[in-house]
Formats: sequence, structure tokens, C-alpha cells
Amino acid sequence: MKKIRQKILGISLVFCLLAATGITGMAPKTVKAAVKFKIHYIDVGAGDGALLQYGEGDSAEYALIDAGPETYKTSDRKTVDVSERVHDYLQKHNVTHLKFVLLTHPHHDHIGGMIKVLKDEKIEIDTIYGNPKELKYLASSDNKDEQSAETAEEAEFDSKVYQNVLEAIQVREDAGETKYETPKAGSSIMLGEAKVTFYGPLENKYQYGRKVDLNTRQENKYSIVCKIVYGNNTFLMTGDAQKETVEKIMEKGYDLTAQVLKVPHHGYQDVTETGKKRPNYTSDHKLMFDQSKASIAIISNGYKNEAGTPYDRVLKDLSAMNVYQTSDKGTIVVTSDGNMLSIAAEKGGTTPSHAGSGTTSSPLMSQMKITSNNTKKLVPTLTSAANTYKIYEKKNITVKFSGTAKPFTKLTSIQYKFVKKGVNNTKVSWKTGKSMTVKNGSCGRIYVKYNTPLGSTTIKLPGFTVDTKAPSSVKIKANKSGIKMLKTSAKNTYKKRYKKSIKFTFSASYGTSGKSKTQYKIVPKGKKHTKYKWKTANSVTYKKKNKKVRLYVRYIDKSGNVTTRKTNGFYVKK
Repeated sequence: MKKIRQKILGISLVFCLLAATGITGMAPKTVKAAVKFKIHYIDVGAGDGALLQYGEGDSAEYALIDAGPETYKTSDRKTVDVSERVHDYLQKHNVTHLKFVLLTHPHHDHIGGMIKVLKDEKIEIDTIYGNPKELKYLASSDNKDEQSAETAEEAEFDSKVYQNVLEAIQVREDAGETKYETPKAGSSIMLGEAKVTFYGPLENKYQYGRKVDLNTRQENKYSIVCKIVYGNNTFLMTGDAQKETVEKIMEKGYDLTAQVLKVPHHGYQDVTETGKKRPNYTSDHKLMFDQSKASIAIISNGYKNEAGTPYDRVLKDLSAMNVYQTSDKGTIVVTSDGNMLSIAAEKGGTTPSHAGSGTTSSPLMSQMKITSNNTKKLVPTLTSAANTYKIYEKKNITVKFSGTAKPFTKLTSIQYKFVKKGVNNTKVSWKTGKSMTVKNGSCGRIYVKYNTPLGSTTIKLPGFTVDTKAPSSVKIKANKSGIKMLKTSAKNTYKKRYKKSIKFTFSASYGTSGKSKTQYKIVPKGKKHTKYKWKTANSVTYKKKNKKVRLYVRYIDKSGNVTTRKTNGFYVKK
């Protein structure tokens, strides 16, 4: 009887579930609230260390990619101990279980902080991924000036820090607490619903012709790049990957596009090739930057780091992205709900260290559209561009602003301000709106700011002048009496006779836009003035004898406003 009752109850529950869907015979759709995925780019000094987090509270899952150095040196030759920064960060966020750790490559600035984590028995680690423990690579002389392809031989990486990390890993392996694996390129693992795909390790050959330590660069080439996909959001973690690493990844057909890029090698330029010292020479990492098509770039480096990273050429190559540096922003956290991204830096919120540049698009905006009723199009410029005021209009100008944010963020508001010529734009307050009208007598430039949860993008329009009024106080002065200035509609008379030539001078008030030019023409009696061409001058002397004429003068300002006058008829007798 008990089994029968359970069966009936089960059938009833199924029926209720089907009824709730509203479609008989179809399973109900599961609606899952968006779970947050975060990457904490930890301020570890001059190195890399990032905590991955899926979910919140007790159900959260965590993983770690690199763990920073033990120490780093500053530009003023101080040694900063950062060996516990990652460990302290894990404790601060109550992280006691890491689903996995990825050590991108065995350099000290990526693994030094791992020793403290490995020795904390309260932190469980399921799997540690990395290069083969006996990492073998081609190396040449320790003297970089003597390094060559001919002398390169296979070597094994065995730094003291690396050996200490391997020993701490071995202790955990022997206790059955952790396993160490070298991932297969193209394989994936999950952290919650976030998918992590490994693009390495890949074999990379020794290359030459560069004024750097090739042995160190060779080790960097073995960096395990990985791409993280959560919903519609994408992240690329790069270690210290070199150009050759990227080329190999591309050969394999792996997708390097991402919305958020962890810049490889802390913002180093990496190579200076002979014959490439020209101004347009790019950094060694431009290939990755271009392939990623990222909007947000994170540079993990140290405050006042000895190397002075990021290098100028790197920043130039990153100019299309919003760049955040741990050296000045502290720890940076990028959050995804599977569709939208948000960013929060320890210092400065969403404001980037270096804002990406663009006039019709930006790291955050796929389109920024400006329309107006100008006769000349207002083409947006970068805010850093020099101010120009070469556009003149003779009617009030209405400018409209619109835009479309990139898929991973949204446009929350548009702001604008009109800054008069000669005024510092920081002294003028922003207004919220999608249009503004610039009226007569105005000379200045418009700034437009597009706001998103990830920050703002600001552009400016070229300076322009609105002058709707025609030149006034116009005058035609003659060196003889009896010459009058008339409207062009006045009746023509030719009663004034003069014995000698007459000199005329022209003047006017040209308003906000200023003077463009003054023109004149002399028209014989009985002729239509429209048949005669204008000549440009500020004065004219009339000398012809016994020919009755009248003088027309027009005054033109830079906005194209025109005032035209004529004189009464006259002639010079013999």
C-alpha cells in the first residue's frame, strides 16, 4: 500500500509540473539566476597573481592563476616583500579550497608567492596545472651577447625558487592531497559554469637577432595561455607569452579573441630588433593585442617597479583599449554575470590608468554618433586633439548625441557641455541630455561623455562659431560730398558730377564670426548689377570720364552673412 501511495504521489507531482509549464508533454524550462564570475587581479607587485571566483558565500568555487613573486625591486632600489600577498588575499576572502591552480611558467615572479599558499594546510588544492616539472628548453650562453642558434642546447629550468615550489608540491602529492598535471593544449576544465581552455604548453623554438636575454625569453615562450568563457563574456590569461607563443597558438587554430586581456609580461616591450628603432616600431606583443580585439587590458606590475613598466610602445599598441595597471590601481576585480561586465579597482573605481582612444568607437562603445543641422559636418576628435575654430554657421545649430555600447556593457547616460573659446573645459559642468542647441553669438566646442557601468568615454567636437546676424554699421565713405549709401532697392539717380576721380573706402561691424571679405562692383547706368562680377577690396578709386555709374558693396562675415549696399549714381566729367 505504501508503494502504491508513493506511485500515485509521483504521478500527481509530474502532472502538476506539466501543468505549470502550460505545454502538455514538454519539460519545464529551468530559469537560473545569473551567478557572478569574478577575476581578482591581485596587486602582487612586479608579477602575476589572479584569483578566479565563481559564485558567492559558502557555495563559491575558487581557482588561482599564478601567485606573484617573493620580492620585487622598486625604481628607488628598495626591495619589497610580497611573498604573502596572495596568501593574505585568500585569507581575507575566506578561501580555503582551490579547485585548481595554474602556474603559467616557472619564473619567480609568477610562482614565488605559491610557497606560502602550499604550506598552509588549511587551504585545499585539488589540482595544480603547469609545464612539465622538468621543463626543458633550448638555451645558449649566459652572456647574451654570445647567444646564437649554433650554440643553443637543451637545458632544464632549475631556479632555486622553482625547486622550493616543486618540493612543496611534492609534499602535498605524497600526502594524496593534490595532484600535478601538465594540461593538454586544447583541453578544458570548469569552474562552476565558467569554462577554462588551455592553449598550451606548446613547443617553441629558440629565435635570435634581438638585444635581450634569449634564454629568459625562451622560458617565457612556454607560458600556458588560457581562455575563460562565462556566458557571453571572455577573458584571456597570458602569463609572459611571447610573440612566438602567439604564433603557435594561431597555427593550432585556437581563438584568441577576448573582451578582457591580461597583458603578457607586465607591460615589457620585450625586444628591440636591429633596424627597428623607427617611431612606428611596435612592441613584441602587438600580435596578441591585435588578435585579442580586447576592450579592457589588465597590466599586472609593481608600484614604482624597477623596470619602469609599462613601456611607452606597449601603451601605444594598447591605445584602443582601456588599460588598468595594478601598479597604480591596486587590486582590480572584473565581474561577469554572463552578459555584462563590471570593474572595480582598489584605487580609483572604474577610471582606467590609460583610457582607450577613439572618435566613432571606443573600448566601451561600438558607436558614438553625432548629428547636427550644420552645413559643415561636426566630426568628433579625441579630447587630446588641439582646439580649432574653423567652422562658422549663420543659423542656430542643434547637435544630437546617440550611441551604442558594446555587448558586454550598457549605455546608462549621455552628458555634454559647451565650452567657450579660451575657457578650460574642466571649469564647465556636465549636463545630461541627448541634444543641445548652440545659439547666436556662441563660439566654443562641445564635449560629449558616454557613461557605462565600466566607465566613461569622452569625445569633443571641433570648435565652431554661430553668428546669425548680418554685418552691421556698414559704411561707404567717399572723398567727395554728395555720395550717399542706399539700400539696393532704392531708385537709381545720376545727378552727381565730379571734376576729379573719387576714392571710396568700405567698413562694417562683423559680429561674432568676424570679417571674411568686402567686395564691390561698379555698374553703368541702365545695366543690371547681377550681370557684373564682384571684386574683393577694402577700397576703390573711380577715374573714368563721362560715364554714369553706381557702386555696389557687399560685406561678408565668416559665417556667410551678407549685407549689401549701393551708392547713388555719379559720373566724372571731362
